[in-house]
Amino acid sequence: MTDPERASIPPAVHDAAGAWLVRRQAGADAAVEQAFAAWLEADPRHRIAYGQVARDWRDSAQLADSAVGRTRKLVRAPFLMRRSTHVGAVSLSLAALLGLGTVGIVRHAGPFGFVAPAEAATYQTAVGEIRSVRLADGSNLTLDTSTVVHVRFSRASRRLDLKQGRARFSVAKDDRPFTVAVSGGEIVARHTLFDVSVVGPQPLVALIEGEVELLSTAHDGKGSPQRLVGGEQAALGQAAAPRPLSMADARWVSGMLALEDTPLGNAVAAINRYNRTQVRLADPHLASLAVTGAFQARDSQQFARAVAAMFDLTVDKSHPDILLLQSRHARTSTLP
Repeated sequence: MTDPERASIPPAVHDAAGAWLVRRQAGADAAVEQAFAAWLEADPRHRIAYGQVARDWRDSAQLADSAVGRTRKLVRAPFLMRRSTHVGAVSLSLAALLGLGTVGIVRHAGPFGFVAPAEAATYQTAVGEIRSVRLADGSNLTLDTSTVVHVRFSRASRRLDLKQGRARFSVAKDDRPFTVAVSGGEIVARHTLFDVSVVGPQPLVALIEGEVELLSTAHDGKGSPQRLVGGEQAALGQAAAPRPLSMADARWVSGMLALEDTPLGNAVAAINRYNRTQVRLADPHLASLAVTGAFQARDSQQFARAVAAMFDLTVDKSHPDILLLQSRHARTSTLP
C-alpha cells in the first residue's frame, strides 16, 4: 500500500478491519462471512485496510514463532486480569488483543505507516504512538511511545543512537555490524531480534532471538563486553548475571501493557507514558499493590477503572487530565 493510500483511510476504518479480523479468527459462521463480504464491498478502503491488518497479524508470528516464543509457550491470546488467587470477571476486548507485532493498528493522531528507508535519518514518535520503520538494509525498527532514534549507515557500519524511549530492532543479515548506542555503552548485533529501553535509570536490553554483545563505558570509560543469548535481559553496566526475558514485557509492540505481579506504582508510570490523561495514586501505600493483567496502553481510563475494580478503589475525575485512584473510604481527593 502506498503512503497516499494509507493517508486516505480514516483510523475508524483500520479499527473496524482489526475487529473483523479477530471476529473471523474466533470462528466465523456463514452469517458473519456474509456480513464481512458486505462490509468489504461497501467501500474500496475497507478491502485495503483489511489487507494491511491481516499482513500485520501474520508478521506478529515473528516473535511468537521464534525459539524463545516456542520455549515460553508464547501464544496470541488474551490475559485474564487477576488479583492474588481470585480470577477477576473483567473481560478484555479481543480486538485490542491481536497480539505481538500488530503495530499496523496502533496509531496516534492518524493511521500507522511505514517510513521510507534512509541511510541517515531521525525517527521520532509522539505520546501514545507506536511506529514501524523499514531501514535501508532491510532491518525493521519499531519505536515505542515518546521515542527518538537516529540512524546512520555507511559502507562499513550500521549505527543507531537511541536518544530516548524504547525500540525493537529486527536486524537483517549483513556483513556490517549493527550497533545501537545508548548513554553509557553500546549493543552490537548481527542477525538478531531485541529490545532496548532507556526509560529507566539504566539502559535495559531484552534479547528475543540470537546473540548480542553489550559494551559498557559507564564506569571506567573502557568497554566491558557482556554477551546475551536469546531469552535473556540485562541492564547495561550492571555486573549482575542476566535475567530471564519477561515475555509480558515483550508484548509492548501490540499496543498492550502486559503486567505480571507488577507494583501498581510501576504500572501507573508505564501507562502514563502513553497518555496525556495521567493516573495518580492518592495514597503512596497503594504503589506496592501487585497488578497482573493486560491493558490497552492508550486507554488510561480503562486502566484506572480496572485497577479500581481489582483493589476496591474509586476513580476521582474532578481534576482536569488526571485520574486519581484512592481508597473507597478516603474523605478527600488530594493530589500527591
